[in-house]
Amino acid sequence: MRTLCLLLILGNVLFLSWSQLLDVHVKDMDRGGMVVAAPAPRIMLAREMPAPAEPEPAVINAVQPPRVAPLGTTAPEPEPGSAAATAAATGAGDSLSCTSVGPFADLADAAQAQAALKAAGFMPRQRLEQGELWIGYWVSVQNFDSRQAAEAALKTLLDNGVSDVYLMPGSDPANVLSLGVFSDYQRAQRRAEEIRALGFKPQMEDRKRTGSMYWIDAQLTQPGQKIDTSIFQVGPGKIMRLELRACPPAAHG
Repeated sequence: MRTLCLLLILGNVLFLSWSQLLDVHVKDMDRGGMVVAAPAPRIMLAREMPAPAEPEPAVINAVQPPRVAPLGTTAPEPEPGSAAATAAATGAGDSLSCTSVGPFADLADAAQAQAALKAAGFMPRQRLEQGELWIGYWVSVQNFDSRQAAEAALKTLLDNGVSDVYLMPGSDPANVLSLGVFSDYQRAQRRAEEIRALGFKPQMEDRKRTGSMYWIDAQLTQPGQKIDTSIFQVGPGKIMRLELRACPPAAHG
């Protein structure tokens, strides 16, 4: 017991000596400020997260607004060959267009065609002009060496029952046998085959005459509207060869 007390006393003496001689005392003014630890971030739910800012859209090939010419000025003419010039020349920019139907040989046929167009929903107008009018398919036999040869051929045809044939006077070329003009191609073809069976070489060609003809200018009531030429064929025995073409400039409007 005595030994234990001596050891405790010795330990206290040694601690006192260390604290007074070896320990370093720091003044209060020399001590650093108290460092406060930052609090941990609060856990946030997904619905509490702020929406991300949308990026500014990039502008690509921005189109400049059209320039409007001031009042009292004239717009520049389109360059020749450009699409604008072509549209201006042909009237392609118009929403409606005009189609001419014809030609008609007489006024009665033209009036009948005009009525048919009106019944089909068009706005027709009649006009008269000069030109070549198709009459039909002409069947003939040509290339005879002489007048006598043509007359002999005429007699042969008459003897075989071909009555509607005659020798054309003053024709060019000369010595031509005319075998009729047909508006129907099939009838003209049958006549040619009939003459060929008798040993001749018939020819078939278009027959035209120069004179007055009637045209019907039909103003279309909507873009892409089409004209069916079958409405002008009044019967199987009367077939007309008609054309569809653009109206002349004076017929527009």
